[in-house]
Amino acid sequence: MDDFEQLDYYTLLELARNATADEIKRAYRRQMALYHPDRFAGAAPDAQAYASRRAQRINEAYAVLTDFSARVTYNRSLPDPATAPPQPAPARTPRTGAPQQPASRDQLAELYDQAQAHMVAGRYNEALHLLREIVQISPFYRDSSALLARAEAVVAHARPAAAQVPDRRRRALMFGGVGALLLAGLGAAGWAVRRPFVGTDPQATPAAVGVATQPSETATAQAEAAAPAPAEATATPSPTAAPSATPTTTPQPSPTMRPATPTPTLIPEQGRIIYSADFSTAQGWPITSGRGWSVGLAANGYQIVAIDGAGHIWAYRTSPAGMEYLVGVDVQIEGGMAGLMLRFQEREYLAFFINPQQGNYRLEQRLASGPNVLAEERSSAIKRGATAENRLVARLEGNTIALRINGQAIFERDLTTPPPSIHYGLVAVAQGSTCTATFRNLAIRELT
Repeated sequence: MDDFEQLDYYTLLELARNATADEIKRAYRRQMALYHPDRFAGAAPDAQAYASRRAQRINEAYAVLTDFSARVTYNRSLPDPATAPPQPAPARTPRTGAPQQPASRDQLAELYDQAQAHMVAGRYNEALHLLREIVQISPFYRDSSALLARAEAVVAHARPAAAQVPDRRRRALMFGGVGALLLAGLGAAGWAVRRPFVGTDPQATPAAVGVATQPSETATAQAEAAAPAPAEATATPSPTAAPSATPTTTPQPSPTMRPATPTPTLIPEQGRIIYSADFSTAQGWPITSGRGWSVGLAANGYQIVAIDGAGHIWAYRTSPAGMEYLVGVDVQIEGGMAGLMLRFQEREYLAFFINPQQGNYRLEQRLASGPNVLAEERSSAIKRGATAENRLVARLEGNTIALRINGQAIFERDLTTPPPSIHYGLVAVAQGSTCTATFRNLAIRELT
């Protein structure tokens, strides 16, 4: 048995039982800086295995202690500190010949944090300079090599932001002008003919962007540019229509004509594919496990297994498209909820879940202050049942988040927290029983 297995979570992270959320986060970072498997890439195999097992245990401790209900349950399982025998001090370095902490660790950690901050803020040139310095010191430090490749690609291919904004504004002005001319022409024609009609009230407030409602037969597809949908037609006469004292008779359908069945408008995934994974192999996605939970390959895809009380179980990667992209994945869920994790940074993220058993979806915002459910309701777009496979898509453009299920738009809103980041992932959570989520056909596309 490893020396750390006998330690409770608080002793493992070197924390008091009344530690605050910030203290737990800082302790977690300290321990992962010591035992992250990337630090032992050049060590002996037994040292690598030890570091991997200890990192899993540290992740498990952090997941429990940052989940309020799980922490309460765990605290109740611990012996009374007044009567319990003292626990041994946690080992500072892995046994069996693990390398000593390099003298440049603090410097690397500081440089890495600065580089990540630059990447998140879109300052790729600054990040490029720092990442090159990190890779020169230690090419295997965390995911610095992958971040460096990403920064180099963005700097090489990105257009200057100053040149993009005027183009967008010119396009908006051009389309707005054309639209105004068309509307003016239609208004003139309507006035000349003097035919009353029923349409959208020009004084009515447009439908709010981001309201999580099911698409109806009168709703149009939400544009990729996140334009708000027009309000549904009302019975309010247009100002150009003369009031009539004669009651209007609604025409009845012909007995031989079959009434039209409302069909939702499906939005295809468009844009050049930058990255795809069918999960026939791991392709760099993590393979690890803890006490009852696991992430890794299965016979038919990439699988996350979550158990009740363990909180959110996830795996994340760095987006090769930066902070703005379209990501889609197929998911099959048995028990609980699962889906996409967006804007991940230091345990703050958005989680886009579906529950096929109940037929509902949820958008959850996880911040340092705690979770916040932004939207949760049933949706006819979800295919029901444990064997059903659903396609989840998220479009990230600036602060705008747009979500789809099986091609149907279900949610769109501007969210400033957490801010855009370059990390995304897959996530699952159990609800009273074990949740097994299998993911397939992941694709990241450029925005169009």
